Amino acid sequence: MTVPLDTLATSELITTTYRRYLRSLLPVRDPAIAQALDHQVSTSALLSKGPFLEATPPYLTGATLRQLIDEEVLHPGFARLFSEELPGDRPLYLHQEHAIRKAARGRNLVVATGTGSGKTESFLLPILNELSRQHDAGELGPGVRAILLYPMNALANDQLKRLRLLLKDTPHITFGRYTGDTHERPDRAREEFRSLHPDQPLLENELISRVEMRKTPPHLLLTNYAMLEYLLLRPADLDLFEGEHAGHWRFIALDEAHVYDGAKAAEVAMLLRRLRDRVAPGTALQCIATSATVGDDGEKATAFAQRLFTEPLEWMEGDPDRQDLIGAARRKDAPEHTWGPLAAAEYARIADSGNPEEQLLVAAGRHGRQARSAFSVLAQERRMAAMRTLLENDGPRTLQDVAQRLFYEVPDADPALDETQQVRTVAALVALGSRIHDDEGTPLLSARYHLFARASEGAFTCLSESGPHVALARHEICPDCSAAVFEFGSCQRCGDVYLVGTVRPEEGASLFRPQNGLQERPQWLNLGGEAEIVDDDDDTLEPPQQAVRSMEYHLCVSCGALGKTPVVRCAASCAGKRLRRVWAMRSGNAGVSGCRGCGARSTNIIRRFESGNDAAAAVIATALYQALPEDADTTVADRPGGGRKLLMFSDSRQDAAFFAPYLESTYQKVQHRSLILAGLHAGHTPGNEFWTDDLIEHTTTAAAKAGLFRRRTSRQDRAKQAARWVMRELVATDERQSLEGRGLLRVGMDRPEEAPPASGIGAELGLDAMETWDLLSELVRTLRQQGALTMPENVDPRDEIFAPRLGPVYARESGADRARKVLSWMPTKGDNRRLNYIRRLLKTLGASVEPTTVLQQCWRFLRDTRDGWLVGGRDHRSGLVYQVDFTYLVPEPVTAETRLYRCDRCKRFAPVSVRGVCQTINCEGALVRYTAPAPEQDEDHYRRLYRGLSPVRLRAMEHTAQWSNQRAAEIQQEFIRGDVNALSCSTTFELGVDVGELQSVLLRNMPPTTANYVQRAGRAGRRASSAALAVTYARRRAHDLFRYQDPREMIAGAVRAPFVPLGNERIDRRHAHSVALAAFLRYHSPVETWTTAGAFFLPGEDGSSAPVERVAAYLDSVPDELTEALSRVLEPSVAEEIGLASGQWAKDLCALLEDVRREITEDVQDFERQRVEAFEARRDGLAARFLRTVNTIKNRPLLNYLATKNVLPKYGFPVDTVELRTYFAQEGRDLELARDLTSAIYEYAPGSSVIAGGKRWTSGGVYRLPGRELLSRYYAVCDSCGYYQESSQKIDPVCASCGAQRRGVQKHYCVPEFGFVADSSVGEAGETPPVRSWIGATHVLRLAADPSEFAWPMRDGGTIRCRSGSRGELVAVSEGVGRAGYLICDRCGRGLSGSAHRDPPKEHDHLFRNQTCTGRLAPYSLAHRYQTDLVEVSFDGRLERGAMPETARSSLLYALLEGASSALEISRDDIGGSLYRRAEGETTLVIFDTVPGGAGGSRRIAESFDLVAAEAMRRMRDCDCGYETSCYGCLRNYRNQTVHDRLQRGTALEVLEALIGG
Repeated sequence: MTVPLDTLATSELITTTYRRYLRSLLPVRDPAIAQALDHQVSTSALLSKGPFLEATPPYLTGATLRQLIDEEVLHPGFARLFSEELPGDRPLYLHQEHAIRKAARGRNLVVATGTGSGKTESFLLPILNELSRQHDAGELGPGVRAILLYPMNALANDQLKRLRLLLKDTPHITFGRYTGDTHERPDRAREEFRSLHPDQPLLENELISRVEMRKTPPHLLLTNYAMLEYLLLRPADLDLFEGEHAGHWRFIALDEAHVYDGAKAAEVAMLLRRLRDRVAPGTALQCIATSATVGDDGEKATAFAQRLFTEPLEWMEGDPDRQDLIGAARRKDAPEHTWGPLAAAEYARIADSGNPEEQLLVAAGRHGRQARSAFSVLAQERRMAAMRTLLENDGPRTLQDVAQRLFYEVPDADPALDETQQVRTVAALVALGSRIHDDEGTPLLSARYHLFARASEGAFTCLSESGPHVALARHEICPDCSAAVFEFGSCQRCGDVYLVGTVRPEEGASLFRPQNGLQERPQWLNLGGEAEIVDDDDDTLEPPQQAVRSMEYHLCVSCGALGKTPVVRCAASCAGKRLRRVWAMRSGNAGVSGCRGCGARSTNIIRRFESGNDAAAAVIATALYQALPEDADTTVADRPGGGRKLLMFSDSRQDAAFFAPYLESTYQKVQHRSLILAGLHAGHTPGNEFWTDDLIEHTTTAAAKAGLFRRRTSRQDRAKQAARWVMRELVATDERQSLEGRGLLRVGMDRPEEAPPASGIGAELGLDAMETWDLLSELVRTLRQQGALTMPENVDPRDEIFAPRLGPVYARESGADRARKVLSWMPTKGDNRRLNYIRRLLKTLGASVEPTTVLQQCWRFLRDTRDGWLVGGRDHRSGLVYQVDFTYLVPEPVTAETRLYRCDRCKRFAPVSVRGVCQTINCEGALVRYTAPAPEQDEDHYRRLYRGLSPVRLRAMEHTAQWSNQRAAEIQQEFIRGDVNALSCSTTFELGVDVGELQSVLLRNMPPTTANYVQRAGRAGRRASSAALAVTYARRRAHDLFRYQDPREMIAGAVRAPFVPLGNERIDRRHAHSVALAAFLRYHSPVETWTTAGAFFLPGEDGSSAPVERVAAYLDSVPDELTEALSRVLEPSVAEEIGLASGQWAKDLCALLEDVRREITEDVQDFERQRVEAFEARRDGLAARFLRTVNTIKNRPLLNYLATKNVLPKYGFPVDTVELRTYFAQEGRDLELARDLTSAIYEYAPGSSVIAGGKRWTSGGVYRLPGRELLSRYYAVCDSCGYYQESSQKIDPVCASCGAQRRGVQKHYCVPEFGFVADSSVGEAGETPPVRSWIGATHVLRLAADPSEFAWPMRDGGTIRCRSGSRGELVAVSEGVGRAGYLICDRCGRGLSGSAHRDPPKEHDHLFRNQTCTGRLAPYSLAHRYQTDLVEVSFDGRLERGAMPETARSSLLYALLEGASSALEISRDDIGGSLYRRAEGETTLVIFDTVPGGAGGSRRIAESFDLVAAEAMRRMRDCDCGYETSCYGCLRNYRNQTVHDRLQRGTALEVLEALIGG
């Protein structure tokens, strides 16, 4: 039995953990700001919502299968299928009964019921019934009767398991799964079956190999749509559709039909047309689609299915017999009579007992209720009955709301029951209802919890006299005191406060405001003192950076006016000038390179209050994973993590790919620290010696007990791993998060036995002997924390575990050396912690000694002490250098008796205190004795985590479309078995794939639609006898933050029917190619077959021409039967457009195949040439590598290769896809990296990185074909009117639309149509995700052809005109960082960032070869031209620059895009927009489908523009950011970052109200 998850306790744990984490983000030195920020994080309702409680009542039941046989709905022979798996006398769900009855009448159906509702039986039982009828009639010979089509292999595999159970006693019904996982030969297939299912017999009616299925096609053929494409193409599979056993096809069943939306729906609709034309031309097939989320609008859902199947479906209101949408009916059996209620405390007691049924009956008996059925007793209990009615009628509610309403309706006898107790009572009631089942095993109350948390967008404060008033939402004016509001951050080391923003001219003044967009250069203002420090140690060890420089400014905290002198001109609305001296930092887009207050150097040392997408999600995932109970099955509990499994969803495959290694890495770091702490407490005894080696030994023991080591790991390797963890902790660069930095570990220094008295140093300063040694230990601690520490023999200081500060690091008296990582005890320049510390100590002591003298004396004393703390060694490059001897370190746990101190200002810890002086540079705080709070009372996130982490392992893996099918299937099985504990997936597991029993899921962003959310949340709790928990983290983007405002809409909002856009020329042309190539391959079969790209496109070894060259001869006179087939399959408009009648389409296909032939030929020749060169140079290893690469290229499966090259359909991918080639590296062999070109010009651009397979791949440049030039054009955008022009020649500098003279250098773009190549160096994923910059724009080249016009009235009497149509032409242009473009080699394709190279280098690394290239590096932007659907929206000339400012136009555009996404449930990534300037002068808005070829979204926007505008206004009104700005909750997203500074929520609302009305 599964141990249930305590959902309420877990929800509370996640919420409190997340808030504790946020409180730990910024160490703020200013106590007032720190207190205000802490209060906001602790109390703000913005940060978390829920948990919400949703009831999922069981389904109504209907007739049994035996009754349907008696009614002659089912054939009598169907009774042979009755078994334990399919009992004849168990009632069906009512929707299953309705589906069977309608299917028996031959109707096409859409079965739209929820997860776990038995949708499979709704199509499978009618099919089995027909097979039973045919068997009894003697008609059931070999041959396919039904195809069961799935969107994923994993779903087909799940169905296979079900069929084995159902059909084990009916050998006359055959079935087989034909996917990429199906072996060719029977012996191989049987061998794999035995290895995968050692305890299962192979049924005689299951065909498990391709050979068997071709010989005697199964009655039930299971496959996916991509494999069906290949089956229709390959001559080898001809017998499935034609020949001896053909002509029996009856059914098409389409599972999870909601995934076929937009472009993918168009692809599958064409595929099904081709299938029907192949197996039943002119004959109707019976079609059944199933889905949990196609919406409940009967007319729209049946229209969707009709377009998908091209078969008739009906929805006639009021006539159930003509309604082909089957929905679910839920049980709402409210009792007529009730009893009780039980006392509030009783529910938890009964639910937690070993026998809740018995305890419930006993409790009911005390209330005079005698019954035998615990189910009926609990159903009639008054409070349970009231809660079920409340949830069923009102939908999801927060637990607090449910508790308040429930106890108002059914009060408790205990008047002292407070709100918290009421909430816990509701949770106990849910748990009890989940554990009490009826005779069929159905729980009385099936429920699910939903918890939501959101990202922080920053911290904002005013600096008024009544303040500071801190807010977590973006504002420019303080709502409490009307003073200016500033975004702030702080130094991670010292806590110094910095303001960040931009200076904008407003109200006649230069006002400092929060940064509006990434294109605005951020300005940082330090609120610290006058001194500006350079820490010589950090300057030596950190990479060379821009020097920290600052300039004195004066800031009016009332209005935000900023000036260099106290004579600051304030804003006209300023309530009263109040100046504060600040220090303006020199900074770039990445921030300041160091802190002026303490001298710390790092690009991330000054941090804003941003929770981040991955760090915060990892905090939540860790808390959730730790809360999951261990599996009760001991065979599973022995696996890593004790059987815990967590499924994590991300919309983006890159987000999913990065999060898996990131979570595992951060979890392991926390786990290692927790184990070090455990080893510390286990081994340390007060008064006894305890050294670093002892800590390593006890940490090794703790790790072994926790099961962290594999069984065959040797003792030496275990000790080595533990040593690495311990030594990383002793030199931790993330000091604020380390055990020492959080006050859990004290690291002292043992006094050397032969050390001379140190009184000579201390006496002059007035220090006693102990204080002098404490001073020396503090000075030495600065070296240790910078990494100048010796290591045990089994630890390499260059190990990646010490990143980003790899060793070895040394020190000497003077003379820092950055290149050799040598620190200078005496500062080489500026200051350092040691000198600064002594200077402030001398001031406290009132001593007049020169600080440098004291510091020098301390060094020489330490250096000259025999066998002392410093170990010297001579380096041939650096001379005599020193490190701290780790054997002198004395680690000890922090207890009430431990001597540990903490600064009352910067909050940093110190093992000793010399007169209370803090070691932090320039800190004016005082060290005070510190006592760690009890673990259960500790509000520090990291201390709580390190002390409370359960020592269970976690293994995380990515599961996305970036893996090959085989590797993805292996990872899925590892997750099911429990060998992988956390699976980070994109949308791959959103469907009903079997992933075992899950009690919780984590959604790392708000899904695009309610339908997606329902699918993802429904993955948890499908089998457990407890309420499941779905946790969602809303990221810092518009869609997430908008949906976060009302999570109930996400949980249970309206679901729209999918859309099938027929007539997409680009998609349909590829299907025409598929039909033609299938005919060509059949023509040459079986004499000749080609299965690899090399065999088809390259000449034979005997010198024969490449087979691809025969295609042109075959299509020279297109066969009549081929033309007729295409005329039946293609839409008439597409047939005309591609030139079906004239045969132009065939010529275009031959030209495309020739391009592909040349590309692969050049690929092979180039690598073969390099192989020969390497061989002749006797570099055998390199030659072998090139040979493997050649073989990889040649042996690519032919049909896969043709799909990648856009010759054939590639389902699930847009029309124009390109690769990032990774096959040169071993790590890339299981990867398939491809993106649509519109995204690839950004994500795969030179210098950009992607994560795949746990590795980081960096694009090295564009792939070039020798002898083939990339398409390139000049382009220009008018600065005055925004008119876009492009040409193959240089463009006239005078704008063709407004006549203005253009400024700047004319730009040039190229189209990287052959894809990109990854750099040869492959790195680890790391802890920082790749930076995704979306610098560029999409421009309109041509409006839609033959548009349809929709008119909408404007408020002032004008008309809004929406002209919607297809085949509009756009160009997406990626301009790179700083819009500086890229430098692309015209010879090898190597690409460099234009912003990093003002002057192109004369030579560079060749993109493919291990040599330099001297090809010309030319400046280009990257572009993609494509056609799509679009709608032009005009407002009777109201958008002209003279009539409306740029801010208003941009804000209006993005408001409408957000409104369309919300109102019509179109994924925000699927639509884009642009301001469009017509040549004749009018400015309009253009909204377009981002999917090349179009997906119908723009037409829906035109048809429902009134709803779009109304939703846009609602979103602008409801956002909680400042009226005068915008945020990721209303207008911003990462793709429009170039215009963030022009987006204002209030302006968008004003324009919408003025144009359209409120």
